Amino acid sequence: MAALDHRDLEGFVAEFHPDADFHNPIGMVLHGRAEIRSLHEKLFSPQPPPGFPSFVGTSSTGSIQSVRVLGKDVVVVDWQWTQQGARTSAGDWPDRQGTNTTVWTRENGKWGVTAWRDKDFPPGYQRPPGF
Repeated sequence: MAALDHRDLEGFVAEFHPDADFHNPIGMVLHGRAEIRSLHEKLFSPQPPPGFPSFVGTSSTGSIQSVRVLGKDVVVVDWQWTQQGARTSAGDWPDRQGTNTTVWTRENGKWGVTAWRDKDFPPGYQRPPGF
């Protein structure tokens, strides 16, 4: 989360294994660090290409909801997140909240993200009581 909040491209991309998969809330499916880097170069730019928001000046929060150990080298982490302050060429982008599921694996002694699945909640979403 710190790398995202600081728009630290190198730090963010370094969390992923070279062959990682990345799915974002709008349906983009990326494979590998090069594609993950390419998308986030645009998002972390103060002047992104048309159709992309800029995350420069955003703030985010995140809280881990669950951690499930599937084996000595595989962990699934679910967390909730918020983001405020993104902009597009047309102006402010709506504040966002959602969930993320990451699969972390240990390869050659190093932990990294193998799969990233991000989901946005619809604007105004409130979790039903008890869930």
